[in-house]
Amino acid sequence: MELHLTDEQAELVRGVLDRAWRDLRYEIADTDNSRFKAELRGREQVMHGVLDLLGGPLADQPLSS
Repeated sequence: MELHLTDEQAELVRGVLDRAWRDLRYEIADTDNSRFKAELRGREQVMHGVLDLLGGPLADQPLSS
């Protein structure tokens, strides 16, 4: 899939994803259920891939371990 976004649209999407990714990382850190944590980490990888495509400050941060 290919999206053609204006700079303003890309910035908006990047900001929303940055906040969602940050919230997801907190949720992963607070989860004791290993099965649920593994599912959340899978979502984190997908979101991180999108952030890599869009750029932004969180794109360079490592995934949670």
